[in-house]
This record gives sequence, C-alpha cells and structure tokens, in this order.
Amino acid sequence: MVKPTDFFDAFERAALADPNAATLPDAVFRFELSGDDGGVWTLDLRKGTTSGFVTSDSGPDQDATIHVSSEDWVALTTGQLNPMRAFMGGKIRVDGDLKLAVNLPSVVNMVEGYGISVENPISAALGRARRAIAALFGPRPSVDPMPPHARGALPWLGAGRALADDPTAFFVRCRERLGDTFVVDAFGYRLFCVFSPLGVRNLWKLPEEQASKALADLTLLSHKLPLELFEGRRTLPHDLFARDDVETYLENLRNAVAFELDDLGDAGSIELFTFTKRLGHRMGLASWGGLGTLCAEELDRLIVHFEQLDASESFVHPHKAMFATATRKRRERRAMRAIEQIFIETLTKRPRLGQSDLFSRICDAWDDVPSPEREIGIARDVIVVHMGSQTNLFAAMAWTLVYALGDPSVIERLRQGDDSGLDSFSHEAIRMSQRSIVLRRVVSPIEISDEHGTYRLAPGTLVATMLSVTNRSAAPGLEHFDSDNYRGATFVRAAELPARELVTTYGHGKHTCPAHRFSTSAIRHATSELFERFELTPLFSEPQPLRRQIGGVARADRPCEVVYEARVRALNQRSEVVPKSGPASARHTRKHEAN
Repeated sequence: MVKPTDFFDAFERAALADPNAATLPDAVFRFELSGDDGGVWTLDLRKGTTSGFVTSDSGPDQDATIHVSSEDWVALTTGQLNPMRAFMGGKIRVDGDLKLAVNLPSVVNMVEGYGISVENPISAALGRARRAIAALFGPRPSVDPMPPHARGALPWLGAGRALADDPTAFFVRCRERLGDTFVVDAFGYRLFCVFSPLGVRNLWKLPEEQASKALADLTLLSHKLPLELFEGRRTLPHDLFARDDVETYLENLRNAVAFELDDLGDAGSIELFTFTKRLGHRMGLASWGGLGTLCAEELDRLIVHFEQLDASESFVHPHKAMFATATRKRRERRAMRAIEQIFIETLTKRPRLGQSDLFSRICDAWDDVPSPEREIGIARDVIVVHMGSQTNLFAAMAWTLVYALGDPSVIERLRQGDDSGLDSFSHEAIRMSQRSIVLRRVVSPIEISDEHGTYRLAPGTLVATMLSVTNRSAAPGLEHFDSDNYRGATFVRAAELPARELVTTYGHGKHTCPAHRFSTSAIRHATSELFERFELTPLFSEPQPLRRQIGGVARADRPCEVVYEARVRALNQRSEVVPKSGPASARHTRKHEAN
C-alpha cells in the first residue's frame, strides 16, 4: 500500500537527479497531511538548491502551505483524484501563494511512478457517478443556527428554478419573506445569503484563506470551462494590473480604438454590445496578447473561438453552462485548442527581444519550458487574463453609451473633454447595470455575524449577496440613474449608507477588480473617440438588464442598435449624401446575444 512518505522519498531522489526541473517553482512548500500515515513535509524548491529538497517537520519559511488528508494526497499523486476537483471540493486547502500551488502538478509528475491528472477513463467515469449521486442525495454544508430557509421541493434543484428565472427578483422576494439573512439551496449548492449592512460588511471582510472568492468563481466557471485551463497558470490578471502599467497599455488601447473606428467607415449602423465586445477583444489582445496588428479577418477568427469559450456564459446564460457540462465541454476544448494553435503560429514568428510590454511578461514566465508546452502555457495564460479582464468591460462600455445617448448634454460635455464627468457617468452606468452575485466559498469553518446573531458555516457553504439588490436599495433615490452620485470613481453618497459595501461597482478592499484602472481608461477613451468622430442616433428604447443574468455587468434584454454618421459629413453633407454602410457594418450588426 502506497504511503505519503513513499512519494516524498521518491521526490528527493528525483530532485537530486534533476535539480533544475525540481526547482522550477522557485518556492518553498509545506505539506501538512492529516490522518493515518500523515505528517509534515517541507519541499525546498528554490532556485540554486542542489540537495536537501525534502525535510520532515521543520524547514525553511514556506511560500505556501498545503493542507490535505494523507488518503487524498496518495490519491492525488497516483492519478486517482483530480487536483482541481479536490481543491474545489474542499479536500485541499492552500495557505499562502495560491498561484505557486497550482504549479505542483509539474513537480509531482517528474517522479517516476507518480502523476497528477492521469485519471484513467474507468476511474473518471466512476468519479463522475459518485459526484452525481452525492449532489442529488448528499447532505448540504451545515449552518448553525439555521436562519430562514428557501429550499424547494426537489433534492438537487431546490429553489433553483425560481432563482434561475430572475435572480434579482428572487432575492428581493426572499428578502421580503425571510429577512436580510437566509439560506438558499439550489442546484446542489447551499447559499448563505446576507443583505443587512453588518452582514454585507462582514462578507467583504472574510479572509481569502477561509472563505475564497477565487474558489467561488472557479466553482461557477468550472461548469463552462475545462478545468485544465486553470491548471499551472503562471500569470493571472492581478499580476499585470497590480503594477503601474497605465502608459504601457494606453498606447495599445489608443491604437486598437483607432483601428476599429477607422474600420466603421463614414456611416452605417452598429449594435452597441456587439461593437463594444469586438472593441474589447481588440484592446485586450493588443495589450496582453501581443496581437495589436491583427487584421479584421484574423480578429474575427479569434473572436469566434473566444465566444465559444466565453466564461461569462456561466453567469449570463446559466443554461448554456449546463449544456457545456452535459456535453463534457467538447466545444469549449476545441475552442481552447484552436486559440492555442493560433498562438503557436504567432510565437514562432515573434523573436524573443526582451520587451517590457504585458505580453512579454507572460512569455518570460514560460522561458524555462520547451516547445510546444511553452506556447500552450502562454496561450492559456492569455486566455485566463483576457476572459478575466474582458468579461464585463464591453458591457460596462455599452451601458455608458446607452445612458449617454439619452442625455445630449452629456455628449456635449464629453466632446469638450470632461474626462472626470465621463468617469462619473460610466461608474453610475455600471452601478445601475450590475448583476454580480458576490460569492465566497467557505474553505475552513468560519463565523459570520449580522445584526441579530452569529452563524457558524461549514466548508462548502457559499456566502452570497446580490449587487443588483443592494445597489438600488441602499439609500433613497438609488433606484434611478443619477451621474451626480459619483465624482470620478468616488461614490459621493457613501456617508448616507449604513455600510459603504452596500453600493459596489468594481469591488472593495482586497477584492477590488485588478483591471479597474484599465477598464476606466478604456471606457473613457473609446467613448470619447466614438462621440468625437460620429453622430449617433439610437434605434432602441429603454433597454433593461437581462432578467436571467446572475453575475457580472448586465447584458441588455434587447438589441441596442444605433445609426452612426461621421460628424463632418453629418454637418456639411447631411442633405446631399445618402448614407452608405461602412465595411464593418455586417460584423457589428449580428444578432444580439441577449436574444
């Protein structure tokens, strides 16, 4: 019978034989294994280490500590347990740098006779069957004391049907009937929902190592995206946007906007959400994908694959995520491989020049890996960064345009260079269109309090609140659009709120969106340039947020088409020239995704 100590002994031998491979993570890991045959082991995988890779009990200061039972560790290292599923199921807990820990599969796989993610088909099928049975009939995580409860009649579905039909209205009804703190069982999950000032404030304060936002997001995204996309990532969005990168990406942003606006021609029509999504793709791929010079046909080719892989479908159209799960994500995997192939072709033509742009940083992180694994790793990093940064940007930009088109005085101020006013306007548009569900997945037992008591939550519980509920009800008048609610990016009515966390655009504290500055700059520049170049006439009336969306900035419930005409042409030739569609019109007037 295999024991944990067998692996660590074998790893020491393998590391001595190939120190360069063993020290690729350049980090120290501490493993705390519970149960029979458990113990503590430390792996010193820092660059330059040539011996003493494994020590029992004490060791150097660790960068990450992995908590797992000895039984599950043996299952992981022998390919019987998928690491991402184990992590999402709470069988693995990581304290410290999570990004380092996701590179462990490459370390384990270097030991002969051991391997992560090599589950055989029979074991995989049995595992899926066990998970399905557990989802249907297994117990839900405990909440003590149990607050009022929306559970539904069926064991797995629970209250899911009402929740999926109109999430915002569902939570409003639950709040009216059950109070500000309640539990919802839906689709196999248990949600501990908080809407009171203290409850919401304490949700945002929960430590990531105890109640994880990343794990909660991954829980939802895993219904749509292949788990292997998240394994071994070396660059995540906060790695790029945490630095002072404004000047680096602003040049790419300006070039991308100019390219797309030139492509529109003098006159035609566009659907705003379709157009801003395309613009967002070009801006993002120019900034961190190294693809700023893509022609329209090449961009179209990439967009098709990104649309198929679009992670926001997990939130915008939950039924599509369920379909992806039912088909074992075959179409998503094909799209991922197609994007990988495009990057393999691109990178073979791109010299390694030691540039300092965002894409070069992603590439540099893979310089120690041979081809084609290097190119695949770079492509997957770009996919994760791009989806994480673009999921809501285009919708936020589109709503800014929608609201601006309803107020000609705003457009005039924008044309006069009122950047601060535009920032206020865009933040208010985002506040009104937010459909994000704030989620934290409990990793270790926690306590959370509201105004009436303290609740003990077991691992696996999802702590939740819904921004579309609180953003419009936290103070009088917030149910209506008013750009005076913001001064730039600052919500000026915060003093009126019983808790500032009740109104949210880009998050709070450590959970502020890392792409906030990029998004604000992108919306400001793209919107200003569009109104500077064109007269826009809306053909829509009073669009509303998509009713069934749960998560992210809302998509619209109807097409938001506008007719555009170059301003010089509109002023000087309006009565003489019949508008003709620009070369891009067909691309920008495709059927709107909400329908």
